[in-house]
Amino acid sequence: MDWDELKTRGGQEFHKRFDLAQYRIGLPRPRFVVARHAAWGTFFFSPDQIPSRISLLQKHLPAEFEKIIREADDICHHRFRLLGYENLDYGLQIDWHRDVVHGKRAPLKPWFKIDFLNFDEVGDHKIIWELNRHQHLVTLAKAWQLTHQHRYIKELLEQLSSWRRANPYPLGINWESSLEVAFRSVSWLWVYYLLADCPLLPPDFGPVLSQGLALNGTYIERYLSTYFSPNTHLLGEAVALLMIGTFCSQLSSANRWRDKGWRIVLEEADRQVRADGMHFEQSLYYHVYALDFFLHARLTAIHSGWKIPSHFDHILEKMLAVLAAVSQAGPPQGSG
Repeated sequence: MDWDELKTRGGQEFHKRFDLAQYRIGLPRPRFVVARHAAWGTFFFSPDQIPSRISLLQKHLPAEFEKIIREADDICHHRFRLLGYENLDYGLQIDWHRDVVHGKRAPLKPWFKIDFLNFDEVGDHKIIWELNRHQHLVTLAKAWQLTHQHRYIKELLEQLSSWRRANPYPLGINWESSLEVAFRSVSWLWVYYLLADCPLLPPDFGPVLSQGLALNGTYIERYLSTYFSPNTHLLGEAVALLMIGTFCSQLSSANRWRDKGWRIVLEEADRQVRADGMHFEQSLYYHVYALDFFLHARLTAIHSGWKIPSHFDHILEKMLAVLAAVSQAGPPQGSG
């Protein structure tokens, strides 16, 4: 363990205890980390571009249009499809800590005291985490844009409020993984910008979400997987930092997160992709996973007006060539 790792891990251990003590004695989180000014940044699209994209979806992908509505209706009834499990029923009130497949509930205690790999203690943590990525909230936001039905907004707001009450930082399994916090942050960004023109949102929707993203960004930066799982985990966390920093320019740490996220993405592209264009874990799943994150990062950087390094583009071209070649060979055998 070198000095940098020792210093990083020591700081992490200090903050775990400090944040827990702060929560237990009821000290509010300092407001200055939340917002510098009121305005958000601009996203991949503006509200006035959404209607034309909906028209294209209805015209060219009508089945996808209907699928979004069906899935949103199931979500309103708290029925989910997670990791291959169909029609999982979470009942009237979603328990955000429960593995409904195995009937187990993770304890509500400091996240760093939960053994998330212990099935007897938490059940299948991946099932719990999958729901808590909040990608289904993006589906609700899409459904509102497609139909303008109030019930989708009502359900989305109720679930966000329920989640905040059930997951006070630093308690619970849903603070256990920086990558999971990163996925949730990206979902929240999509929700906010899909609903930017929605008149049904309460006045505090933006400020509350902004505060949540400030906490998420602080957590991700502090607990980057540099020494734990410095591969696809670190890449996903870096992309989330880049996106929060870019699209939440109102946050006081936005510029630092944006720059740090982009720097890590470029470093990981060099480190994780082999000379032949295949991701170094040599798994098609992880290849697509990493490529998706790299492309998200590239789009975000373009949005920021940055010049994309030609070396980075060359890496992406080779990764896409590998994916095209594999696709021509037909479905992968085995697990892929």
